[in-house]
Amino acid sequence: MTRPEAKPAAVVVPIRFDPVPSVIAVVRSEELRDHPGEVGFPGGKLEPEDCDLRAAAFREVHEEVALAGGDLEELGTLSPIPVVTGRFLIHPFVAAVLPGARPRVASSELSRMVELPLAPWITGESRYGAVPTEWRGKSWLLPHFEVADRVLYGASAFIFYELLLKLCSVLGVEMPEPRVQHDYPWGTRYA
Repeated sequence: MTRPEAKPAAVVVPIRFDPVPSVIAVVRSEELRDHPGEVGFPGGKLEPEDCDLRAAAFREVHEEVALAGGDLEELGTLSPIPVVTGRFLIHPFVAAVLPGARPRVASSELSRMVELPLAPWITGESRYGAVPTEWRGKSWLLPHFEVADRVLYGASAFIFYELLLKLCSVLGVEMPEPRVQHDYPWGTRYA
């Protein structure tokens, strides 16, 4: 899916460990032209002042959810993932939210934050969905996660899915099977 002209972008997947391990996601404002109302992770494009993708990701997490460098401990990276349009290649960084840090919506680009407790997805108590599709002659399952009154889908869902797979591997458990469905829970937006 990656096009040669795909621009690099970066996100931070912030994990809060207290009171229960949860990922902080954001809901984009309905007023935005691009991706209104979608669930994702704090991040964005490389700006001239960014020396690299890591700098862009951590600048964006500060601008969007008020988590500065002293509020986070970088844990690692996940695989770069293209967006469906091919316009961007997202580079995810995973970071622990340190005790005492107080994330909050700090940008008009966001309407709110949502927390995704990790244990229910790992145990199968919460089952993620997957839509079968075909692209370039290959079969794919597109994961998605019901998040409050929204659906985490697309590149953000692939990022969250990879994080869950890595956690399952560390814990020595199998990732639960998805609930396969044939309609797109995000509607016709990218169908």
